[in-house]
Amino acid sequence: AYIVVVQKHYIMRSDYDWANKKFTTPYLICGGVDQKAWADGVGKKVRLNVPSQGAFVKNKDYEERGAEDIYDFYFCDRDNHCVRILTPEGKVTTFAGRGSVSLNNSKNGYINGDLLQEARFDGPEGIVYDEERECFFIGDRANRRIRKIGYEE
Repeated sequence: AYIVVVQKHYIMRSDYDWANKKFTTPYLICGGVDQKAWADGVGKKVRLNVPSQGAFVKNKDYEERGAEDIYDFYFCDRDNHCVRILTPEGKVTTFAGRGSVSLNNSKNGYINGDLLQEARFDGPEGIVYDEERECFFIGDRANRRIRKIGYEE
């Protein structure tokens, strides 16, 4: 289980103890308490700015390797205007948003296109993953839109 601590800018993780049938004591997996900013990285080196809702997505590479944890956690980073990926090891990378900065030097907006080079959001807060269609739906708060990220055929 992940515990997204929205106004403190970090995410905690609690593992399930199958033998005792309970969750373990939560620990910080990424971000820093009261350290809002934007930085990809691992663990405490990651910087978030109002992380919001997330969705677990099965990673086929993990499954093929026989890993114990086979899910990545995709989450909205609201005030960084992007969607990010958290791996089970605590590595965070930006998945979508913050693109096309050279257009007007802003990180937020409403632009479709390449997920990292062009796409922009304005305060994304909600995310769900449709496993059947293999696509995401993002609640883009300030743009007042539901946005879709998927593979077009």
